[in-house]
Amino acid sequence: MTLDMLTKMMALELGIDNIRVNSIAPGVFKSEITESLMQKKWLPNVTRRTVPLRTFGTTDPALISVVRYLIHDSSEYVSGNVFIVDAGTTLPGVPIFSSL
Repeated sequence: MTLDMLTKMMALELGIDNIRVNSIAPGVFKSEITESLMQKKWLPNVTRRTVPLRTFGTTDPALISVVRYLIHDSSEYVSGNVFIVDAGTTLPGVPIFSSL
């Protein structure tokens, strides 16, 4: 919620100077930081139950593709948005880890 409001307020204030403001809200990705998590034996079962796309992506291409879009001229009319890149884990009705 805070990220969303901050992004929108900055987009409103900086838009007059033709500055676009967007943000990316990533979920869990396979990376060096999450390497030990990805090796847990229980993770595939939890993933099947809580991740609509049934997998965790990698930062490339999942996040990098969004960044490339946002810095490209094709997004010149896009501002004030939060791009959620999380394989669907924040969709309504998706169980959260603590409910398992």
